[in-house]
Amino acid sequence: MLTEYYTKATTFLTETMGPNFIFLTILLTTAVSIGYFILMSYIITNMDKRYFIRRKSKGKNADVISILSSGKSSVIFIIEMAKILIGIGLLVCGIIMLVLPGQGLITMLIGLSLIPFPGKNELEQNLLSRKSVRSSLNWIRAKANKEPFIFD
Repeated sequence: MLTEYYTKATTFLTETMGPNFIFLTILLTTAVSIGYFILMSYIITNMDKRYFIRRKSKGKNADVISILSSGKSSVIFIIEMAKILIGIGLLVCGIIMLVLPGQGLITMLIGLSLIPFPGKNELEQNLLSRKSVRSSLNWIRAKANKEPFIFD
């Protein structure tokens, strides 16, 4: 039964899209996955080891409107907006990775750390309370010869 389904699916995909398109799709998917892992590893290894315990101060999470009203330059505003957009993109990718292959919770955690919103610290701590997330983060840091994160 499984071989029959596989044969029908293979025949349909080959006739519909062609073997070159399927090969290109597999190649691009592999390249994006490798690039994603390299980027996430770079971000995680460059974070401060005390990043997750210095969440008590409220001055760090200024929202974009207060940045504009404080008279800071438009370059800072553009940087903050880019940071928020990247965070939202990572959050959406993390949610998608909960059902697809990938490190969904870690991607969501990094995305959340870039977005300023009320309740951010509690949500991050909820994700960090999972042993699998903590061990994955520290495993990536150990591979880069960095000290492990210190959690609350």
